[in-house]
Amino acid sequence: MQRRCCQKPDNQTMESSPSPIQRRAAMLLILLLLALPATAKALMDKQDQPVAWHISAAKGTHDYERGLYIADGEVVIKGGTTRLEADHLEFNSATNDAMARGHVLLISGEDTVTCEALTINLTTETGTIYDGTIFVQENNFYIRGQKITKTGKDSYLAQQASLTSCNTETPDWKITAKNVRVTIGGYGVAKHATLYARNIPALYTPFLGFPAKTRRQTGLLTPEYSLSDRKGFELNLPLFLAINRASDATLYADYMEKRGTKLGLEYRYILGSQSKGTLFFDYLDDQKIDDGTDATSDYSYSTTPDRTNTDRYWFRMKHDQALPMGWKAKLDLDVVSDADYLHEFKDGYTGFTNTQNTFADNFGRNLDDYDDTTRTNQLNLNRTWDTYSLNVDVDWYDDVEARQLNEDDTTLQTLPAVTLNTVYQRINRSDVYFDLDAGYKNFFRQDTTSALVNGQRADIHPSLYYPIKAGRYLNVEPSVGLRQTAWYSDDYTLSGEDESSGGFSHRELVDLNLEMSTRFSRIFTPGNDFAERIKHEIVPALEYNYIPDVDQDDLPFFDDEDRVARQNQVTWSVTNRFTTRKIKPVPLDRKTSVTSIADTPVNATPKTPETQVVYHEFAWVKLYQTYYFDDLTYYDDDDDDDDVTRYDIDKSFSDLSLESEFSPYNWLSLEMDVDWSAQDNQFTMCNTGFTLKDNRKDTVQFRYRYQSEESELVDVDPSETLYVKTNVVITPSLNAFISHEEDLYNNERVETSTGIGYHRQCWSMVLTYRDQPDDRSVGFFINLYGIGEFGQE
Repeated sequence: MQRRCCQKPDNQTMESSPSPIQRRAAMLLILLLLALPATAKALMDKQDQPVAWHISAAKGTHDYERGLYIADGEVVIKGGTTRLEADHLEFNSATNDAMARGHVLLISGEDTVTCEALTINLTTETGTIYDGTIFVQENNFYIRGQKITKTGKDSYLAQQASLTSCNTETPDWKITAKNVRVTIGGYGVAKHATLYARNIPALYTPFLGFPAKTRRQTGLLTPEYSLSDRKGFELNLPLFLAINRASDATLYADYMEKRGTKLGLEYRYILGSQSKGTLFFDYLDDQKIDDGTDATSDYSYSTTPDRTNTDRYWFRMKHDQALPMGWKAKLDLDVVSDADYLHEFKDGYTGFTNTQNTFADNFGRNLDDYDDTTRTNQLNLNRTWDTYSLNVDVDWYDDVEARQLNEDDTTLQTLPAVTLNTVYQRINRSDVYFDLDAGYKNFFRQDTTSALVNGQRADIHPSLYYPIKAGRYLNVEPSVGLRQTAWYSDDYTLSGEDESSGGFSHRELVDLNLEMSTRFSRIFTPGNDFAERIKHEIVPALEYNYIPDVDQDDLPFFDDEDRVARQNQVTWSVTNRFTTRKIKPVPLDRKTSVTSIADTPVNATPKTPETQVVYHEFAWVKLYQTYYFDDLTYYDDDDDDDDVTRYDIDKSFSDLSLESEFSPYNWLSLEMDVDWSAQDNQFTMCNTGFTLKDNRKDTVQFRYRYQSEESELVDVDPSETLYVKTNVVITPSLNAFISHEEDLYNNERVETSTGIGYHRQCWSMVLTYRDQPDDRSVGFFINLYGIGEFGQE
């Protein structure tokens, strides 16, 4: 039986074997005497209330004059967020100094320390730990030392220390160091550190920084190593700066043996619940150029022009801003020095891939592809009401090649563009519905030619709908739309004409549509493990579209909206949907009822397990085709030509199209989109792929893409690619993978990659080989959990 005592009881000695009555009387007296001085002290100083320390032990004594408690056997002292356990404790209530030994456990806030002995001041939380271990829960790693000085509430200095995230007596890896300074919630620094694989020394470094983070704090991040033909040995050292609660930054010094040092900045900030931003900036004074000669061919790319500049940079930014009266703003910036830059720096901390992922995760907006030499810069102002929305855009498309080569820049800019859209809505209480799309754009080109002009365009397109329920099953919806477009453009000369055209021009169009559909469904009850019920829904539909043929040859051409093709066509479609219904038990952590035996009354009636109904659409298939009463019309603009070419394709039926998704189980998913030409008796497009996986995490991925030159769309280039990736789990710790991507149309290999991975409780290792047409590399990476990743490629 334990006895409990608190600060400043009267002189009392607890005998090792008193009678039960004596024990109860002594305990009551001690508690009363402890409570009186503690209460008096709290009343005298309410502004600075001391921590009340509560002690429990098997036996103990108290020297009132010295204020010294001596306790033995299952000793526990608690106060505030601190808890100290030991076999033996000596505690001075006047100074709050404590000495503990034997199976010592100290929990202070987020710190956990185990040791054989320690001396500590429980107020200042400073002291010395002997043969101790610090456990950092956030990173799940341990710091062990013969002598550890607790220099503050969250800071330690360990002598002859070792670090590891392995929780075994003989760890798979550890880092030993002469001394280690660590701040829980921040970072640690180890001097004269040696990495051991079991008991074998593998790597030495005079300095090692590592995270011990439970909160943001300034310090070094894990360095990045690589080795390549283009850059030589590369070392990227990132420094994280916790500026304040609303902003932080990371500085990068990326040393490349053959190219110089690339300096980088990543800055993140939050201005409010809906206002935030992230920007990146890199700069490199490159030691290599590409002047088109054989001597510099190792630093060139076949798809980009020669690069003779050495000043290289990339600035990119995304920002969201809440404005008064419900308005919002979005800013996207993307400016790069040359067309090679994003090819050259795809990977790494500040590479294209990492930047793309950061923007997609935080803003839901992507960058243009790395090989796109026209980069989008945009400012968007928008406001949304219940039934309509308004957007104002200022777009600037940066032609990197034109700027790099100092050529005429004829890229079409929209400065500004204003669009107003309404949702499909009822007109008062009538049976008629309407929607509206309207917009204004001001077009600008930095450099123009006789056919490429500046100007403005206003466009308004209201539509009326009259939905009808014909009988029990048939839904019919006719609609009519009127489109009015007006232009003002600079003077220009049409191809083959001498006279000048320009000023105001306009176009009026009407469009007629009729949609008919019905819906059939049936529910099956297999009652097996796959599903309790399966719903099969069939939706046949027929849609007619009509737009008259209007002469548009004398109108300006800025973008595709300036040419509206004639339509006189009907499209049929059949959509099949398959949905399962299953009843599953609610996971334990989601239940609100009794969750443990200890919470259950003895005579309570057992509760029925809670369940939930889960629906899953495991298959979706849509088959459709269009019949053209008139020839299919298609417009194509070539910026190098003065003409906007109109193509009239003589065919009655479009390609037969099939779109489908199939995922009946967690281990299987299949997608397939195909177009088949009945006229040519061949597939004109095929995008298909599947993924297979099992409980061991063996996976097979397959992707095939094909685009025929016989496609209906004139400007689509033929292509055919194949991608396959396989991951095999050899043992619970060992896996092997291989992937291959082939350009079948050009008979070229895009990339082949293979490797093995080895995973343990506290570390993992990956060995990879990658073969590309212009580069081959070998990568070796070791991830020491809790510390970071080390390796090179």
